[in-house]
Amino acid sequence: MQKKTFVYGASGHGKVVADILLARKDPSFVGFVDDREELQGTHVLGFPVLGNGHWLEGEILKEHVTVALGVGDNFIRQRLAGRCLAWGAELATPIHPAASVSASAQVGSGSVIMAQAAVNPNARIGRGAIVNTGAIVEHDVVIGDYAHIAPNATMGGASSLGEYAFLAMNATVLQCVSVGSHSIVGAGAVAVHNIPDHVVAFGVPARIRRDLPARTALNCESTRR
Repeated sequence: MQKKTFVYGASGHGKVVADILLARKDPSFVGFVDDREELQGTHVLGFPVLGNGHWLEGEILKEHVTVALGVGDNFIRQRLAGRCLAWGAELATPIHPAASVSASAQVGSGSVIMAQAAVNPNARIGRGAIVNTGAIVEHDVVIGDYAHIAPNATMGGASSLGEYAFLAMNATVLQCVSVGSHSIVGAGAVAVHNIPDHVVAFGVPARIRRDLPARTALNCESTRR
C-alpha cells in the first residue's frame, strides 16, 4: 500500500513543515488537513487543503497515512498527535536537509527540525517538539515532549527545556540551566539560573514575571472521545 503524507495545519507553521517535505523531495506528500471550514478546498504552496480531521480519520481507514504536525501551539499539537495516533496514523519527523543533526542525537516521533538548526551530540529531543529555524541545541541538551525552541534561540550544553515549554526568538539558556515544564522564556532573554514550571520569565538575566495557569495535556485515550 502506497503511503500518503499530510501536513495537519495549513497556516504559517504548516507551510514551513510542508516546505521541509518539499526540500526533501518527499513523493508521499499530497496536501494539507485543517479543521477550519474556510480553508477547505483552498491551496497552500500549490497543494490542496483536502479536508478536516474527520476526513483524515476516514482516509486512515483506507490507506497508509503519515501525518506531519503543522501547528505551532504546543497543546493543540499534542491533541492532534493523540488523535492521529488513536486513528492509526503514523507521525512524520521532518528534518530539513539544511539542518545539522548529530548521529548521536535522539529525535522523538512527530518532532520537526527546521532549516539551519543545529542539534549536537547526545542531545535528546522528545515527541512532537519543534526546533525552529536557526535554533541551536548543544550537546547533552534534553528537550521535553511538545516543547518549542523558536528561531535563533540557543540552548547551551547540558541544559534542559521541560515539556510544553517555549523558548522564544533569540532567547538563550546557558549551559546546565533548566527551564521547567509549561514555562515561557521571552524573546531575547538569557536564562542564567533554573526556571521553575508554569512561569513566564524574560529579561537579561531572565527573571520570573508571572505565573501561568496549569493546562492539562490530553493523552491518547482522552482524544478518542
